[in-house]
Amino acid sequence: MSTMDNKEPLVSIVTPCYNSARYIQGCIESVLAQDYPRIEHIVQDGGSTDGTIEILRQYDGRIDWISEPDEGQADGLNRALQRSKGEIILVLNADDELLPGAVSWAVENMACYPDAAVVYGDLLFMGENGEDLGMFLGPDPYDFKKVLCVEQVPPAQAAFIRRTHFEQVGLYADKSLVTCPDYEMWIRIGMRFPMKHIPGFLARYRLHPGSGGRQIEEIPKMYQTKRMVMDRVFDDPETPLEIRKLRKRAYAGVASWTADTLLSIGYRWKAFQYALKGYLVMPGKYQAWVLRRYMLLLLPRPVRRWVGRQALKIFGRIPYGAE
Repeated sequence: MSTMDNKEPLVSIVTPCYNSARYIQGCIESVLAQDYPRIEHIVQDGGSTDGTIEILRQYDGRIDWISEPDEGQADGLNRALQRSKGEIILVLNADDELLPGAVSWAVENMACYPDAAVVYGDLLFMGENGEDLGMFLGPDPYDFKKVLCVEQVPPAQAAFIRRTHFEQVGLYADKSLVTCPDYEMWIRIGMRFPMKHIPGFLARYRLHPGSGGRQIEEIPKMYQTKRMVMDRVFDDPETPLEIRKLRKRAYAGVASWTADTLLSIGYRWKAFQYALKGYLVMPGKYQAWVLRRYMLLLLPRPVRRWVGRQALKIFGRIPYGAE
């Protein structure tokens, strides 16, 4: 009998953390509040000095936590994964929270799609103090090529992984990576197995100055790391030819993703530079449109508004970036 045939498979929620005192309690409470009976919450602390450990001690016997020095984000995640025992695994960051019923949803839907290595849903965004900031719908339908090219981004906090499939490609996070271990995991798993999106809000992802993709010094590292993971795939002679042919598209995709990420935190000039990288590696109609959008954003606001008014008169619409 497959482990997934168990009516109540064990679910591992793995949470790497470091100096997360402000948010870790909300994360833990969201897991403890789940209505599913078989959950282990694995918390891997990197040696926090801000009061995180004191908070973790309050949950002795209710969560499985360890505090020890690690080599960074990917190493902490890998240590947590190695400690997990569940047939289903979810990575939940210390500043994020599960919504009620998320784990029951995962168990039910993974049973419905036994061939899928990953079943994922949707996210709600929240601010530093828990305020509502909108939503993120998981890509539907899932397309591995688009994930590889960073044209789709599965929401990690709403993505439940089937252990049996994960083990077949290596159940680990690549601790050699500076950042983005989740991207590497999605590529490694996606090269072998399908994933499935099912609508449903499962978690709240917190946007704050310290969260992933919100720190200006981290974003270029994310770009370089994704490029390195791509090159591993494209340089591997065992990679199917149809995938290896995507190199330029992938380079353009990660450059555009980086530009959008930089723009979201207000760095218009740096965003334009990455948009230009994307255009230069793969000139085309879409990349030219992206480049024009960023060129508009570099203009002073009064000029952008004037361009918008003129475009509305001529074309009946205002181009994105000229609002």
